[in-house]
Amino acid sequence: MKFVEEHIFDAPLEAVERMYFNTTFCPRKYEELGLEDIKIVDSSDDPVLYFVDCSFVMEPSLPLPGFVKKFLPGGQKISVRQIDRWNTKTGKGELEIQLHGLEKVHIHSVMTLKAHERGAINIMQWTVECKIPLIGNKLADFLGKDIRSKSADDHAASVKILQDYL
Repeated sequence: MKFVEEHIFDAPLEAVERMYFNTTFCPRKYEELGLEDIKIVDSSDDPVLYFVDCSFVMEPSLPLPGFVKKFLPGGQKISVRQIDRWNTKTGKGELEIQLHGLEKVHIHSVMTLKAHERGAINIMQWTVECKIPLIGNKLADFLGKDIRSKSADDHAASVKILQDYL
């Protein structure tokens, strides 16, 4: 499954870059979103090739179909590892999400952060793939819907945090 999400910010690109390229941004956003057990696994403050690798526990925003539940150890909550990487010079980045218990699921986004008529925009080109026989496409479709259902809350949390960078 492939889809595009756009987060538009009514703020200068430079302020949005300072926020996105700060190691504290992702864990703070996850906290704003009510995620649990948030940890920074690894990070780099390299001025050009920035990354932050976090783990957390979350509940899906959509009710889990029965076929999904049998793949998730621990019931309704999902252990997640998310790695955000950015080239701070080009504004190009990528995001990788790993779901504990669902190692055959690949969630990836190519991101472009650039100026927009309202200020700045992050364009996220998502790919969700699942290589589990028989149910792979259904599971990828469910996960794509779950990502899209969280997008507005994710954007709202980012906008709130952005106020500290203006």
